[in-house]
Order: sequence, then structure tokens, then C-alpha cells
Amino acid sequence: MSAYVNQLNRHLKQKLPPRTDLRSRFLDWFNSLPEVTRTRAFSMQEFERALGSQGRHISAVLLNMSWQRKRKWDSQGHYHRYWVPPV
Repeated sequence: MSAYVNQLNRHLKQKLPPRTDLRSRFLDWFNSLPEVTRTRAFSMQEFERALGSQGRHISAVLLNMSWQRKRKWDSQGHYHRYWVPPV
């Protein structure tokens, strides 16, 4: 059975394109969005789903590219975090 699993893993590795760095993947994804939707606020969950990475890695890339992390407070003291692209 393990030989079969190894064969499947080799087959998958051959079909997948080489992974580029996270910043490049982010820029490719972000530039593929319609221009109208690029100026809105984004949640970290959107980035995680689109890039297949964790927020702790993505946030470093966003901060490096001058994105701003903001919070929206509600009347109960809860807040929602979101990211705003640079102007």
C-alpha cells in the first residue's frame, strides 16, 4: 500500500507547478481581481483561501507592501479586523 501512496505523491508533484514566493502569488491574485474590487477592504480569511497560506505569513507580506490593518468596533465592544490596500 505504501508503494501505491508514494506513486500517487510522485504523480501529484509532477503535475503541480513550482510554488512561487508568497508575495508573487499575492500580486498575481490581487491583479487578477476586477479593478473595482481592488479598492475595498479585505478580510484575512479571503487572503488565506485565495493563497492557501496562513494569516501570520500573509500579514507580513501585506505590511511590507504598505497595506493597513484596521478594526471596526461595534456597540458590544467586539471588533472585526480587515485590511485596506495602499492608496
